[in-house]
Amino acid sequence: MRTVPGKLMLAGEYAVLRPHGIALAVAVGEVVRSTLTAGAPHVTMHAFDQTFDLPPDERVAPGLLGFAARALAWLEMHNGIRLTSHLTLHVNGAIGGAKVGLGTSAAVTVATLRAVLENAGVRWSPARVADAARQIHGAGQGAGSGYDVTTIAMGGCVAYQRTPDRAHHLPWPRGLFGLALFSGAPAPTQAALDKPPIQAAHLDAIDRAARDLLIAWPKSVPEILAALRSCDAAFLAAAADDPDLVPSHVVALRAQIEAHGCTPRASGAGGGDCVLAFSSSAEAIATLADDWQRGGGHVVAHLPTRIAPEAL
Repeated sequence: MRTVPGKLMLAGEYAVLRPHGIALAVAVGEVVRSTLTAGAPHVTMHAFDQTFDLPPDERVAPGLLGFAARALAWLEMHNGIRLTSHLTLHVNGAIGGAKVGLGTSAAVTVATLRAVLENAGVRWSPARVADAARQIHGAGQGAGSGYDVTTIAMGGCVAYQRTPDRAHHLPWPRGLFGLALFSGAPAPTQAALDKPPIQAAHLDAIDRAARDLLIAWPKSVPEILAALRSCDAAFLAAAADDPDLVPSHVVALRAQIEAHGCTPRASGAGGGDCVLAFSSSAEAIATLADDWQRGGGHVVAHLPTRIAPEAL
């Protein structure tokens, strides 16, 4: 059995969609478990309390199963590699039926690639898996920067840049603690991609703040927290033109994070899903997590303890 993580974006939302855009993200948790067993070569997927089957030689499927189908077709077309066993994918990433926003389709794409390569006795580097996954996932999603599949394929904490697509690992700063809290409502990816374009001035500010965060990342925690606040301020400035980016339930969660003396941060495109909290105090983060859970909220990940290992 193999596991594949999800992703959380820390900086670069929307601006990473532009040429030469950048993002800082972390791979977290276990979103997809894959198992290979003897049997006819087909895929069974268990996701969101449903079971789906992809018959042998079928390379087109709807929804989440379609990303597995595209991965099979891509490997066969470009590398002559075929699935020869029964592949079972167990997909997590929902709370009470609501999508959490950890990049489920990206994780399915990476998990399928790795499982079929393992089945064929072929070993690819994380960078090569990420490159293939960007092509497959991009074709299925129709848009996107590729930071999500790259982070999931590489694991750990990742700095990603578009055009050319490249990424490298970053060590998590000692003394920086974080949480990913589920806001209680999903923010569908396609809805974010279909939004009217954010003004160029806002995108410039988001990009500058993300680059400043990367500069601050190896420095002191107070400098990192200040850079995270700048990232958040750039995002909130854009949200002033589009209130859907910060709906009322997210406003309430942000207020609770700030009340605990922590720095709030949207994870990715906003609109819901996860909201991040950062602090130099492990105690403040632990207290926030306890209070959120006592009120019925869900903690998606503690950082850095739930950051997925770097892929080898």
